[in-house]
Amino acid sequence: MKSLFEKFDVLEDPRDIRGKKHKLIDILVMTIYGLLYGLKDYTNIADFMKLKEEYFTNLLGLQNGTPSHDCLSDLFASIDANKFVEIFIEWTKKIIKNKTGKVISIDGKAVKNATDKINNGNIPYIVSAYLGDVGLSIGQIKVDDKSNEITAIPELLDIIEIKGATITIDAIGTQEKIVNKIVEKREHYVLKAKDNQKELKKDIKKYFDKQYNLYGNNEIQYCKSVEKEHGRNEIREYFLSYNVSEIKDKEKWKTVKAIAYVKVTMMQGNEVTITNNYYIIDYQIPIDRLAYVIRDHWNIECGLHWRLDVIMNEDHSRNRVGNSINNLSLLRKIVFNLTSLDKSFGEKVPLQRKLTRYMLDDRNIENLIFNVIPSLS
Repeated sequence: MKSLFEKFDVLEDPRDIRGKKHKLIDILVMTIYGLLYGLKDYTNIADFMKLKEEYFTNLLGLQNGTPSHDCLSDLFASIDANKFVEIFIEWTKKIIKNKTGKVISIDGKAVKNATDKINNGNIPYIVSAYLGDVGLSIGQIKVDDKSNEITAIPELLDIIEIKGATITIDAIGTQEKIVNKIVEKREHYVLKAKDNQKELKKDIKKYFDKQYNLYGNNEIQYCKSVEKEHGRNEIREYFLSYNVSEIKDKEKWKTVKAIAYVKVTMMQGNEVTITNNYYIIDYQIPIDRLAYVIRDHWNIECGLHWRLDVIMNEDHSRNRVGNSINNLSLLRKIVFNLTSLDKSFGEKVPLQRKLTRYMLDDRNIENLIFNVIPSLS
């Protein structure tokens, strides 16, 4: 047990010592079990713990049964969310140590059913960082009710740190403050320029439009990919240049060292759709690496957010008191990481199938906690 939770064992317990019946580490373990079983709120998790009271008593040496719904709700509402995230990040750093040159995708996600009707009907919004090629969530921050994603992203960048990594964010992250923060932290960026930065997008488009020939141009690197799936053909053409002279606001975009144009042609039946995308980059990057980085960004949507919603029911979570939404979201990411790291069923067993096997046999969860994860730590 200690080998897995040594990082989380230092999390400060906010409860009054008087009347405290359950160790914090035991509650974390039992809650992780509940999430592995697919439960989405404290009421059902507490009921699950009660049904398995004998099992948890033998496993953890409980002295006072299992915690109630109120105990879980009060505890996770009061745990310091910032400290919890800090410990989570330290844990993931230990697992992914020595992995450099990675792509970190950053994106926000609403937890729709946790709308707080008392506080103007705000929907909680979590900004997450994800290592797509490793398949791990590496950090998150909840957007303050009076703030927005643009403000939250620099805060997230301050708490995650993998030097030399390339940061990708959707167009909302293409902001002067954010690009400067990334470079200051000795990381790199590949960011899309859209209508939220109209002048920047126009400057990049102007450069590529002025070229007499995009193909075979000594100033422009080029590569192409073709994907065929379910009667649909997608052609992606990548054009990269280190000539940034067309960018007018040199002071604002002083860190930009390269620009890129990506033409996506989608063909399905007789229908052809063309989409043009423009990017800024802060370092010299081979064209094939650029293509990989741009495609990798969408892993956070299908590899993390979709799985949290569809498989782990995050969108149906209604817990919203105090720090609950942040802490429970982080616990789901811990569970997501645990299952992603579990190769005991085989290299390519999908998340849903792993969760089914955990539910069918507690020995699979015990193997995950006591054997698989300690071997990685």
